[in-house]
Amino acid sequence: MQIYIEYGLNATIKNISSVKTEQCYAPVFFDDPIDIDKIEGYMTYIGSDSQTHASFDQATWEAYERAKEEERAREQAQKMLDDLSYKTVLDTATDEQALVMRPLYPMWQVDQVYKKGAYLQYGGKLYRVLQDHTSQADWTPDKAVSLYVNVADPQDPYPPFKKPTGAHDAYSKGDGITFEEKHYRSKIDGNVYSPAEYPAGWEIVEEEN
Repeated sequence: MQIYIEYGLNATIKNISSVKTEQCYAPVFFDDPIDIDKIEGYMTYIGSDSQTHASFDQATWEAYERAKEEERAREQAQKMLDDLSYKTVLDTATDEQALVMRPLYPMWQVDQVYKKGAYLQYGGKLYRVLQDHTSQADWTPDKAVSLYVNVADPQDPYPPFKKPTGAHDAYSKGDGITFEEKHYRSKIDGNVYSPAEYPAGWEIVEEEN
C-alpha cells in the first residue's frame, strides 16, 4: 500500500498521509499493515524494486520511546526549576520588592497555616506575617496587628501595649511596645503580660541619642 510520508531523522517517518501534501510528499510502500500509534518506529529503505518501502523496527520504536521519555523528564525538571525559582523570588523578596510584586502573592484565606515572613494579599493591600499561626475568620490582616503588618504602611515599632486575650494575639520574642511612656521589647514568645505584670518577660529599649 502506497502512502505519502514526511521524513524524520535517519530514514524514520514523522507523519503520513493518504494523499500528497506539502509536508507528506514522499511516496512509500508499507510492507505490513500500518500501526498509526507507532508510526515513529517505521524505517524506510530502498527495495529490490527500486521503490521506497517502510517496515516496523522494534529497536527504532524503543529508541523513540526513550527519547520521548527523556524529553518529558526534561520538561518536568524545567517546570520544577521554574516553579522553585519563582517561589524563591517571592519568598526572599524585601518589603520594597514584594510591594512591586504584590499581584503575584496569594490572597488571605481562613484555616491556612501561615509562616512568619510570608507575604499575602487582603483587601487590595500586601501584608507580611509576623508570627506562625493558623488563620481564623476573626483574625483578618487589617485587624490582627500582632499577626500581620501592612507592608505599605508599617506600624510603629513600639505601639501602645494592648493586653492580649490569648495565644493568637500574644506578643512574640522581639516584639516592641510602649508601656508607661517607655519602650520595651519582649524577651519571650507567647507573652500575654505587661511589663508591670511580668518584668522578666520584657527588656527596656534604651533610646539612641
